[in-house]
Amino acid sequence: MNTYRLSRLVVPILLLSVILVVSCAPAAAPDPKQALVGTWTSTVTKEDVLRVVPDFQQEFLCENTGTFVWQFNADGTFTIDQTALPECPTPANPHIEDTWSIDGNQITFAKDTPFQEVYEWAVEGNTLVLKYVSGECIPCKATNTANPWTRVE
Repeated sequence: MNTYRLSRLVVPILLLSVILVVSCAPAAAPDPKQALVGTWTSTVTKEDVLRVVPDFQQEFLCENTGTFVWQFNADGTFTIDQTALPECPTPANPHIEDTWSIDGNQITFAKDTPFQEVYEWAVEGNTLVLKYVSGECIPCKATNTANPWTRVE
């Protein structure tokens, strides 16, 4: 009889203990890449470009300014679409497609190609900020870092 009472008491305590242990276990860390997936936009003026790269060549300002829409896809690809400023002609290459990957707080575009660029990145709420680390594309450095990017969706 005592064994029966004891088992009726021990089983619920053991079940409660298991539930508590499982619920206190750390949750799986979210994939930081997911913070970037989606659409971001930023408008970059001639003044913005010159603030970032003071010796930027004047004849290329219109080509590297405007409203940019950056789509980061979960598969590691991205697109950038550019709309010219009102006083500028349509850019020669208003659509770009390439790859991206992250390692900690660094994002790499076009990895292992001559066009590779590396930036530090941070997302806070609906704002993405890029800080130039390395790469040969001076216009990219200017447009990508001139202003924060705002999440569209």
